[in-house]
Amino acid sequence: MRWLTYIKKKWRKYYWSVVGMTALCCVGLGYIGFEKHLTAIGQEYSSWDLIYRSIQLFALEGGAVTGPVSWELQVARLLAPATAAYIAVRALSLIFREQYNLIKIRFIKGHVVICGLGRKGMLLAQKYRQLQNQVVVIELDEENDLLEQCRGIGCIVFIGNATDRELLLKARCHKADYLFIVSGNDGVNAEIAVHAREMVKERKGKALTCIVHVVDPQLCNLLKEQELVAGSNDAFRLEFFNIFDSGARIWLKQYSPFRVRDGSAKSHPHLLIVGAGKMGENLLVQVAKNWKTLNPNFKKKFPITIIDKKAHFKKELFHFLYPRLEQICDLTYLQMDIESPEFQRGDYLFKLNKKCNVSSIFVCLDNDSFALSTAMALLKHVRNERIPIIVRMTRDGGLSRLLKDNRKADEIFSTIESFALLDQTCQPDIIFGGTHETIARAIHEEYLSNKKEMGETPKTNPSIVSWEQLPEHLKESNRRQADHIGEKLRSIQCGIAPLNDWDEQLINFDQEEIKKLARMEHERWLSERKLEGWRSGQKNIEKKTTPSLVPWEELSEKDKKYNLNAAKKLPVFMAKAGLKIFRLKENKIE
Repeated sequence: MRWLTYIKKKWRKYYWSVVGMTALCCVGLGYIGFEKHLTAIGQEYSSWDLIYRSIQLFALEGGAVTGPVSWELQVARLLAPATAAYIAVRALSLIFREQYNLIKIRFIKGHVVICGLGRKGMLLAQKYRQLQNQVVVIELDEENDLLEQCRGIGCIVFIGNATDRELLLKARCHKADYLFIVSGNDGVNAEIAVHAREMVKERKGKALTCIVHVVDPQLCNLLKEQELVAGSNDAFRLEFFNIFDSGARIWLKQYSPFRVRDGSAKSHPHLLIVGAGKMGENLLVQVAKNWKTLNPNFKKKFPITIIDKKAHFKKELFHFLYPRLEQICDLTYLQMDIESPEFQRGDYLFKLNKKCNVSSIFVCLDNDSFALSTAMALLKHVRNERIPIIVRMTRDGGLSRLLKDNRKADEIFSTIESFALLDQTCQPDIIFGGTHETIARAIHEEYLSNKKEMGETPKTNPSIVSWEQLPEHLKESNRRQADHIGEKLRSIQCGIAPLNDWDEQLINFDQEEIKKLARMEHERWLSERKLEGWRSGQKNIEKKTTPSLVPWEELSEKDKKYNLNAAKKLPVFMAKAGLKIFRLKENKIE
């Protein structure tokens, strides 16, 4: 029931205030009650005597008196021990829960650790508990309203600073499968990741996957290259993610501004983006990339109008960050305040002939209520045009749920859709779509294509299945191959950087470089398989046997060809993850 939930929430928030006021009331009533009683029986007393007797009531002492008892004393001698008992029970339950958690956590491994219990952390905890995973949460704020909800779904909760190495050890971070770091501070997140890396140096078997949320999208892009530049670490895998980047990709899958019909785009699409903050910027970039894919020869630019109160500044920034953007899109920047009469009139929505100038509208404002009111203001002008208006919301609840209810009840609102950013992006399968995972998937896709060309089938090779059907240990092998890319590239004097120029020519390796990369990958794979107990023999995943478990010189020509092709296509795999390979200096491979 909602009223009961509301009361519990308020009680957690004001618990100590209520208990403190109750204790003071007990002392006050006891003081008055003892004063009346001692006066009635003619006994001398001082103020300190009255205070001492009142405090004794909490320990069930001093309350047994003869003679008349005032109602104040009667209430005090009942309420005071009840308050003391409640505090004692509460304290004992907290101590018991803490000790129980410490005992329980000693026996768990392969669990999920979440550092930071904000909205993202809570959603992740709920998702993994639904998947029956053990979840340990570390939260700094002991007054966090989500703590009880988190405990209620079966999570183990530790209160403290996740940058404390001892607390990470207590949460058995070194035995976990996944570590999610989702506090609101990028610096704190990075510090936790550093401690986690140090803790698992001696770890054997499956690597600890550490997934760090980075608030700043640009910083996230810069850090992504470091995931691979750092080189191979069999015990630790670091991934960075940003909800705005992931959100933009999902948004456009659900609400494309250029629906494809019969192989061609809509006749006159024109997108209006209201708000060029983090969400608006990522949407703009993803729209441009998608349009480039549809129109590789740039025969037609995609028209986009951007409204923001700092539109001129955003124009210069985007031109600097994304140099090809204006070659792909016909951009119009309108600098205006959303609350201004200029915006409310909506003249920018129409051409000179009063015909609507846009085909879809994306509202990307941070405040939910402000975003919804902006969408309603736009709806007044385009209601008859049936223009879709997509509004960025934080969660699928509250105003978002109200909007959905209104859409069902009134057709007027049917063109307004809400996009719940956190609900859409804080999903395990979305978060795991980081750099390593993207490259690992690309490697497996190349493997499938290569093996099918050779005439192999799932019957002859059980590994010829989609990524989703691939056994976890083979997925992990592909991820380890991605982990090792930085080390391979350093061996041929190459580095990694973000691919911001989408038309940039990808690097081409020479034959000596390709051969060295292929040989290094086979040696890595060979070492990995031997450590996992694989043996030479006919390919059998269940029995862990493969005919390729031989040195490079003894490898079949067919397998050598596969490794050489994979090495040659490494720049393509990197481009799929938004990265490029560049030469540090021109050196021939010896």
